[in-house]
Amino acid sequence: MKKINSTLDNELSASFNDDVVNLGNTNITPGLERIIKVLHLLGNPQDTYQVIHITGTNGKGSTSTFIETGLLHAGFRVGKFTTPHIYTIHESICLNNQPISTIDLENLHIKIKQLLIEHNLSLSPFEFLTTIMFKYFAEQRIDWLVLEVGMGGKNDATNVVNSSFSIITNVALDHTQWLGNTIAQIALEKSGIIKNGITITAASQPEVIEVIANKTMNNYINVLDYYKPQITLDRVNFKTVVEFTDNGQKQHQKLKYNLSLFGKFQAYNFLCAYSVFVNLGLPEDSIKYAAEHTKWLGRLQIINNDPLIIFDGTHNAAGAQSLYDTLNGFWDRTEVVIVTSILSNKNINQMLTTFSGLTDSIIYTTIDSNSRGMTASELSKYGEGLFEHSQCVDNPDNALVIARQLARKAVIITGSLHLLSYFDFSISS
Repeated sequence: MKKINSTLDNELSASFNDDVVNLGNTNITPGLERIIKVLHLLGNPQDTYQVIHITGTNGKGSTSTFIETGLLHAGFRVGKFTTPHIYTIHESICLNNQPISTIDLENLHIKIKQLLIEHNLSLSPFEFLTTIMFKYFAEQRIDWLVLEVGMGGKNDATNVVNSSFSIITNVALDHTQWLGNTIAQIALEKSGIIKNGITITAASQPEVIEVIANKTMNNYINVLDYYKPQITLDRVNFKTVVEFTDNGQKQHQKLKYNLSLFGKFQAYNFLCAYSVFVNLGLPEDSIKYAAEHTKWLGRLQIINNDPLIIFDGTHNAAGAQSLYDTLNGFWDRTEVVIVTSILSNKNINQMLTTFSGLTDSIIYTTIDSNSRGMTASELSKYGEGLFEHSQCVDNPDNALVIARQLARKAVIITGSLHLLSYFDFSISS
């Protein structure tokens, strides 16, 4: 299945495809004034439901989906907003785990576009989609909105809500041209989502914790210190086991959960969700259900078993390191091949260096659906000397075919979510 883009998709998704704010209108500068004006004209739909606001360099989507799954099981009506999408922009706006329909998306697009014309206002593509999302969920009378930040936090278009929970999954160097050149600067930007509710984080760096502690007026929960989890990777079933003692809401109970999502970092994401669950008083069966049944497309996801094919949406240096930390030791480097393409604004050298710890063979391919996509030959120059075997195959489908023909134990497709959009998630042997 290839990336599918309708005219509406193309108009609204420009900012996602380039992964920056306000790309759709270069005359617009970052800030919340424009979207605040439009939302006011719409009756401030973002104030009609409770909000769980989530930011972080990585893990936002998994954390959001853990929370969505648990809340749905507990009987709530739930909206979720995540970006970027893989196939169509509909995926970004989900009601009760179902993407918004084309009819609803188009009707709201027309309505809001007309409003902008009448009042001589403009929005970037990301602001436009965010506005559609807020209005749609108000019309659908949801109980909870699980709201993922587009980028950063303080100046992100989603930061117009009075959230009950603010979650900062982690902080690493990414989007430095927008968010700052140091961990502390990026943490300050992300902490801009903190309101008067409960703040939760899985960050570990002292400078990040200091920023969060100075920002919140209430107690915050650092899940690493609070729960001190023990994490085991089930390398046979590709699941994650997390054990910890809850010294708060669960009154010193020793707990164990088998997570459907694989990776040490997924345990941290789950614990952020768990903190929301216990503070809301969700029943244990809903928490367990979220742990065991959450699914998130393209995150260390096994697509095929013979040979083993893994799709992973790693798109930055921190994500590449998490991939390495999770899979290192599974196989010898000679038993793995990686198919990759990476956007030009990422730390390509560091990502490829990390990938080289997992494999001696790499196939570079091309992302041509993105203005910052690179050709296979351009990308290969960054990897010179890192891999014993490498080749350039411009067509992603052909790259996967060649990777399978190498008869390695594992094929890993990684480097960008945009790369995953070229593939079918129902591959068979």
